[in-house]
Amino acid sequence: AAGPKAAPAPAATAPSASGVDADDLVGRQLGSYRILRRVYEGKWGPTYEAEQVSMGRTVAMQVLAQDKQDDPIQKKQFIANASAKANIQHPVILSVYEAGEADGHCYFTHEHVDGQSLEAMQKSGMSIDETTALLAVRIAAEGLGFINTQKVAHSPLRASSILVGSDKRPRLANLALHGESEAPDTQTEIRELGRIVSDTMPPSLVTSGRLQKLLSKMREPGSESGFQSWPALLQAVKALEPKIIPADAFKLGAQEQAAIRAVEAARKAQKKSLILGVAGMASLLISIGVAVWFIFLRTNERDTSMMVKIPAGAFIFQDGEKVTLPDFYIGKYEVTIGQYARFLEALEENPGPGGKPDAQYDHPDQPKGKTHYPRSQQIWKTYYGRAQAGQPARFVPIDLNSPVFNVDWWDAYAYAKWKGRRLPTEQEWEKAARGTDGRKYPWGNEFDPKKVNSAADYTALPGPDTKAEVDGYFWWSPVDEITGDKSPYGVVGMAGNLNEWTSTWEEKDGTKFPVLRGGSYRSNENGKPQVSTTFRFVGLDPEVSLEAIGFRIASDTPPKE
Repeated sequence: AAGPKAAPAPAATAPSASGVDADDLVGRQLGSYRILRRVYEGKWGPTYEAEQVSMGRTVAMQVLAQDKQDDPIQKKQFIANASAKANIQHPVILSVYEAGEADGHCYFTHEHVDGQSLEAMQKSGMSIDETTALLAVRIAAEGLGFINTQKVAHSPLRASSILVGSDKRPRLANLALHGESEAPDTQTEIRELGRIVSDTMPPSLVTSGRLQKLLSKMREPGSESGFQSWPALLQAVKALEPKIIPADAFKLGAQEQAAIRAVEAARKAQKKSLILGVAGMASLLISIGVAVWFIFLRTNERDTSMMVKIPAGAFIFQDGEKVTLPDFYIGKYEVTIGQYARFLEALEENPGPGGKPDAQYDHPDQPKGKTHYPRSQQIWKTYYGRAQAGQPARFVPIDLNSPVFNVDWWDAYAYAKWKGRRLPTEQEWEKAARGTDGRKYPWGNEFDPKKVNSAADYTALPGPDTKAEVDGYFWWSPVDEITGDKSPYGVVGMAGNLNEWTSTWEEKDGTKFPVLRGGSYRSNENGKPQVSTTFRFVGLDPEVSLEAIGFRIASDTPPKE
């Protein structure tokens, strides 16, 4: 089953094998792909940068080498490996689009972003900084931990497996294989990961003692002294992130920060008065300047707090099971950045014992020491500042009406409890999305890419002049923007935009995970947007927080007026 769409991983741009000239496929069209250039020579054959002509997008294309093409056993294994990779869907792992054969060449395509593997960087004498190093450890731990939980065979982790895009964000190559695993045990891979990252970041560049300690512990050979599992390593990385990772590369300038602080101060001041009079408005304009007022207007947060009643009765669940539910209420829209910000402010203004944020809203099983800042306080402040100012992040529009993202399951649970509500069960979610007639999409049974914010326009790193031609958005959209994605009950955004946490947990391979429902702007299966009303995903740790995951809330009783 396809899961939340992965952040795209660039094809490795290491030089092809020594002495290998450009292949005669360059400049030709293979199936619906025009081959642009050869970028890497791997075990199975060359990888090219290609253009998918039908969609006008750039992809990476791995083509089976001719000597293997003529061997029926190796050809069968290549196709089986491509299928195994296509079945691995995780936000940090490179996703496969499709496999095919044309003009006597077997191939499969996957996401491509300009960048280099750590192997290529090492060979060219390049280094990574501490932030990239820590993120590289994180994505490897998340990705390989996920592959292990799926009990999928995979090739060993190498320096060529970790790729760093031009946005400095690491990604993990898709290591899934068909058949028996070639990979060493987890502790051996953790030690190898420590060595790989350390080799690409010389000790002279490490200024954080904590990071040095983490890498040293990863490389320790003894099973007792080193990390014994991917979750243990991931927990250590998460604890380090607030200390190592600064506000991201899209840090606001001094003037922007001053303007945002002024707007925030003005907004808080308004809490003390129900009405801001004309004289007060004039004073505000004088004190913070016309430019700040312009920013304030641009945020233009709208009321998206409405709840929709879903009447009691039976509906078709998944592939035909009839389920009867009582009345319930569900958020018409996904929870927004503006709404979530008020939750964080409430926690800050009402500290619990010892001056720590009040834990009365936390789930009893929530990990100790966890906060509810999405991903981290620094990352939240950057995104929130951009949203307040109405300024894009990575050329992706964002404002206070955008859905809150980077929230894990514990965050979603706490917010819902703070609101006096709860998360919907997955059955409630599905009924609200498809109604009682078992429709495939909220709007009907025919897919319409213009009705939903799906992967049709998704681009990992859009440029300032790039345009989203299908649904109008590369990443998230404001929760009330794409109204074609509307269910029979009037609930909006259930097919696309963000994957959504539910209150339902399900066991998989002996471990319980919360169920995610709904597609997102990244979700695809074999290159096609995955936004059906039955789309579900099980297998993500409740502590996973990603830019394509959000939530909405539900209630058993009508909302208070």
